[in-house]
Amino acid sequence: MKSTEIIVQDHIIIRHGLDIVDAMLGKLQDGQRIEIFDATTMLKFMRLFGDQYHQAMEENVLFPALLRAAPDDTALSQLLSEHGNERTLVDEIEAALMSRRGLAFFNSSHQLTALLRKHCEREEIIVHALAESCLSKQQDDEIVVAFVTNRARVESYTNFSRLERRYLPNPSTTAVRPAHRLASAGGSAS
Repeated sequence: MKSTEIIVQDHIIIRHGLDIVDAMLGKLQDGQRIEIFDATTMLKFMRLFGDQYHQAMEENVLFPALLRAAPDDTALSQLLSEHGNERTLVDEIEAALMSRRGLAFFNSSHQLTALLRKHCEREEIIVHALAESCLSKQQDDEIVVAFVTNRARVESYTNFSRLERRYLPNPSTTAVRPAHRLASAGGSAS
């Protein structure tokens, strides 16, 4: 297995999480309620799997190896910058959840899903091309070991079965529309 294959596998998991978030946003748009616990669960997934595992492995293992081989690659630098933008949006989502600001939650969540989808697509193209041209088999194998070793710690955050049943009765549904309210069993926010 190559490091780029692990990147793609991670992106599949991340996109699946984004599908659930998009379905939550669709429910909000339709005037339905979502559980804050469910939104918090997805936020936790984005932080732990998306950022603390996936992006951290890219930033600490894969990207440094690629930057050593191609130090002037501006596309790779842009991908790193996007990671910072994604973190900022996750912080905004968390703040909106904590203060029960539904519209802010919706807007930041929508921006995050759009940014992450575009980012994953660009990253797969850019990183694949760089890895194929710049990494030796030994370097790639070392990166794979680091990814696989660290993945075991976050694998439990990729089980979406409860949320799939609640939000994705048809897993191919991923509509996104503006939200009007965010609610939990104990209260709601506008």
